[in-house]
Amino acid sequence: MSTSFEPIMPNRTTQQTFYRSLLFFDQSFTEIPADSIDVPTLKYAKFYSTNEGRLDVGMLFKNKEALIEAVKDHSIRHARREYYVPESSKTKWKVLCKHSTPGQVKCNPTYTIKHVIQTVKDHTGYDIPYQKAWYSLKMARELILAHGRAIQKLPKLMGALKKYNRGTIVEWKHKMLQPTGAYVMGYVFWAFKPCIEGFQFYRKIIKNHGWKMLIAGTMDENQQVLPLAFAIVDNESHSSWKWFLQQLSRHVIRGRRGVCLISDHHAGIIKAVHESSEFVPPHGVHMYCLRHVCSNFNSRHKNIVLKDLCWKAGSEYQIRKFNRIMEEIKSQKLEAFTFLDRINKKKWTASHDGGWRCGMTTNMSEYINGVLKGAQRLPMTAIVEMTLQHTTHYFRERALKSGVMLSNSQLWTDFAKKKFTHWGEKSISHTVMKYNHLQQSASVVIKREQGPGLNTHVVKLANREYSCCK
Repeated sequence: MSTSFEPIMPNRTTQQTFYRSLLFFDQSFTEIPADSIDVPTLKYAKFYSTNEGRLDVGMLFKNKEALIEAVKDHSIRHARREYYVPESSKTKWKVLCKHSTPGQVKCNPTYTIKHVIQTVKDHTGYDIPYQKAWYSLKMARELILAHGRAIQKLPKLMGALKKYNRGTIVEWKHKMLQPTGAYVMGYVFWAFKPCIEGFQFYRKIIKNHGWKMLIAGTMDENQQVLPLAFAIVDNESHSSWKWFLQQLSRHVIRGRRGVCLISDHHAGIIKAVHESSEFVPPHGVHMYCLRHVCSNFNSRHKNIVLKDLCWKAGSEYQIRKFNRIMEEIKSQKLEAFTFLDRINKKKWTASHDGGWRCGMTTNMSEYINGVLKGAQRLPMTAIVEMTLQHTTHYFRERALKSGVMLSNSQLWTDFAKKKFTHWGEKSISHTVMKYNHLQQSASVVIKREQGPGLNTHVVKLANREYSCCK
């Protein structure tokens, strides 16, 4: 709420006094011609009443102190909201509500209609209609995010990112319009320096996902996501994916070998990968995201039981168990089995991928889907700001967690420690018989998790072999 004020020369014989005396009428003023003062008339000739305690558009105040007192009174009696003063001068006093919709949208660009309804209810106790919440959110976005001017502001914003975040990479690709010959923005790519440097110490796994915003990310040894690079493109196509992978290879991977790229089964990205030497043997590999395989599978067959079996088959590490699950799918629906059998098993199953995925979980997909879901309805400048906020938040949270682990003299990450503890508890019931010292081979007898009996496996640590194929 922004309110300006002007001193008024009221008639002393008729003007009422609504606040404590501020010596306003006891002061002497230079006489001003009446026709030089612009005083609103008719419905806009309003003065604040302490009896009602309500503010309205067009109200006039004797001075700045009277205006401040009126705002305080209205805030306590009717608005029941806290406010702050972002700007104050001799001729202007600006106040904003701490809980306003524009303020919430600025802090969280993914703010939704249900959030507006809940925020209003939390602070006022009232349930507002859906339409009113939609309209207020629309106005807030137009006010804060400036949809129409986002593209014009993008180069300036990117320039500020590079200036104040040393090492940030920004690349542009422009397209020429025919027949005018004018150039317009086609693609823009950006990556933050801490993410680029951090990848050199992370797993050699990159997961890509996109719509009109392309994202690449990886995971650390604590199963935490590290966003690597972002891009805004006109559409998800072969040309946009090829350009994005080129920038990713040049600025993030930087010659690192043995990188596993995980993506969906989009025709554009598959073709782009085949044209990139970074993600084809012997330099690297390309795998399919299991979540997308299951999603496409369910879109075809629309059966939740079969979808769960598809997920189990793809995440199973033992080939014999994978085959058993596939046979179960085949017995329930032959078309579903045929659909999965046509996909290269090395591309989507943990039992056939040669260990390239390194036990990748669904955290990556959840993160990327969350970012894309929030970004689809935002202007470009807000998308860039959102990626900066997300990345900063992740590094801040990781620093706190790492500090706790180091202060506790913890050698392993929380995820690894949990795994080791679980396996240690299970190994108590195992029986180990050593055989060859040079090959570091031994037999391990394990009690079956389901049903009676024992399983015997052979371990050769020197060759990193285990007969159960895990």
